[in-house]
Amino acid sequence: MTSAPTSDDGRLLAVFPLYSDNEWHELVYFGVRRRGHRVLGVGPFFSVDELKAQLGGRLPHTLHLGWSTPVTQVVPDVVTAMQRVLAFIEAVRHLQASGVRIVWTVHNVVSHESPHVTPELTFHRLLAEIADAVHVMNPMTIDIVAPLYGLRPETVVQIPHPSYEVEPGHVHRRTSGPTRLLIFGEIRPYKGVFEFAELVDRARRAGIEVTLDVVGRVGGALSDDTVRQHLAQYEGVRFEPGYVDSSRVPHVFARADALVLPYRGGLNSGVALLAGSYGLPVLIGASLRDTWPLERSWQIPLWDVGVDGDGDGASDLSLLGKAVDLVDRQAERLRSAALATAHERTPERLSARYVELFLPRH
Repeated sequence: MTSAPTSDDGRLLAVFPLYSDNEWHELVYFGVRRRGHRVLGVGPFFSVDELKAQLGGRLPHTLHLGWSTPVTQVVPDVVTAMQRVLAFIEAVRHLQASGVRIVWTVHNVVSHESPHVTPELTFHRLLAEIADAVHVMNPMTIDIVAPLYGLRPETVVQIPHPSYEVEPGHVHRRTSGPTRLLIFGEIRPYKGVFEFAELVDRARRAGIEVTLDVVGRVGGALSDDTVRQHLAQYEGVRFEPGYVDSSRVPHVFARADALVLPYRGGLNSGVALLAGSYGLPVLIGASLRDTWPLERSWQIPLWDVGVDGDGDGASDLSLLGKAVDLVDRQAERLRSAALATAHERTPERLSARYVELFLPRH
């Protein structure tokens, strides 16, 4: 079997899967590309030869694996899904035996809304066993995933999600009027959009001056019409469907005073760092209280806002009202803290750590 290249110049990082519309890839590979190395996305492969065919006949120095859906969830039956998992993992083992470094980023505990649970868990468990390095962004990842699969602590490398480059003129400043909340990104069932929209409707009826924009393309089992019809029944809620091109993102965030993550579950969120890059605070839904690495300087938990004790006795309406009031009263402090976090996590500042993760010199 062909050995992996060993030259330090122009090394090759293969990425599976690489989503062209997800800027996360550009952020974490910033330093790799700046140093003259190549980054190539590949599709599913189930043998070494299949991967080499996608890379012009050569092997990469490193294979970076991320989301599992293209292997585990794209076929109709669970037996075929499991066969794909086992063949994919076997190919990865052969690559590793040939000298290819295997890096796996844990984006989610398991893929959201996964119909094939057993293949999904098998994929994660086997990668956890064989990966040379397991990249996590959430520092609590080892403990969060432990009930389902174990990560070897000696392989885990924690590097935070990078922030985004934002023109100074687009950085947010609070203006008068109702507090404008934003849910941004792909709209899927696990994100709790409908439940939060209903809460905003109740808040407005209770005299809380708040609005909600829901902006992004629809995914999962939902359709534009389903989301539109559902959200239309709530007062103060506006729905803007479709993919948001990068040129439009500043305009979307300019209309908002805070981002909301009302997710039913989740391990990481790039949109939170996107909000911070624009100087927006983030409201964190109560379902994330045990898994979210809360940064209280600019993130507001919707489970104990201004409540004595742990807040379990407060209603969701009361907590939202307190959060809205906090966004209004402490807008400048929250803005400064969000921007400070974004400044600490620019792709340039994190680049050396990401290069060492993907293409170490030793």
